[in-house]
Amino acid sequence: MGVDKLANQDYQDLSIEQERKVARTLMGRIEWEMIVIGLGQCALWVVIWSLVVQSIIPLWAGFLMSTITTAFSYLPSHAGQHGHLSGKHKNLKWLNSVVGQISLIPLAQAHDVLKATHLKHHAHTNDPERDPDYGHTHVDHWWQSALNVHLQTGTDGKLAKMVEEFSVEDPSFKQAMERGGLFSMLFLFAQMVVVVFYPLETLVLWWLPRKLATSFIGIFFSMEPHSKLPKGRYLDTRFWSNGMPRFFNHSMQIHVMHHMYPNICHFDEPKAIEALLPFMIERGIPGADKVPERVKLNSLLTNFSS
Repeated sequence: MGVDKLANQDYQDLSIEQERKVARTLMGRIEWEMIVIGLGQCALWVVIWSLVVQSIIPLWAGFLMSTITTAFSYLPSHAGQHGHLSGKHKNLKWLNSVVGQISLIPLAQAHDVLKATHLKHHAHTNDPERDPDYGHTHVDHWWQSALNVHLQTGTDGKLAKMVEEFSVEDPSFKQAMERGGLFSMLFLFAQMVVVVFYPLETLVLWWLPRKLATSFIGIFFSMEPHSKLPKGRYLDTRFWSNGMPRFFNHSMQIHVMHHMYPNICHFDEPKAIEALLPFMIERGIPGADKVPERVKLNSLLTNFSS
């Protein structure tokens, strides 16, 4: 039975089994949109550097353009972390790590490290002792999230302790962190070399956009969807809105769909919500009762509690 027929039927059966049956119809495709974004934004970032170095465009324009492209560098890696770039095609699994890592060049981050910690975030969402994102998620103000996301060891050392515990408990986590550590060292070396030849450009085109984009990710990917919510599959993520079009928030207003079924591609989340909305309301997902029947490109509703 196709997703359209499932979405249009009368929902008499709101069981977990039926919910999963509907969700499975939306899984498994190659998310080509993220491949295009991942490679495209990185290529554009390199072009911006070239244009600034050759004095074709001014440094301030390069800064603005670089900040925008860098803000799009995490989403493709995130898709790769969940296997969306290869879909159900096992022979294409390499796309997840290759495209994911290329996309992260403007952020100077290691795909393996982000994947390892992000999967732990999914496994322990909103757990103060086990969620790697907790320190920049459960805060009182957006500026606290923007600052805390840069404190890699956590404001109180909790993140470092989590990483140590996960490394002992989970050999695959430890291996991923070790692989990612090599990329982290490579990025550090690359920035040290580039700054010698282009000190001002490195500051304005790489360092500062990376910091701003990381703060953006901390606020919209972590704090807004999860802040001050409890643990629990159907309770740890909310629908929310700040009145801006979803595009400018990377559709994080509907991030709850991702936590409900991480194997559904980012660009398929609107139709997934339309198909699964009766189940979401039945499960008591925060904000689900305010979601319209049709999820459009604009923000969902301006009266969501954030």
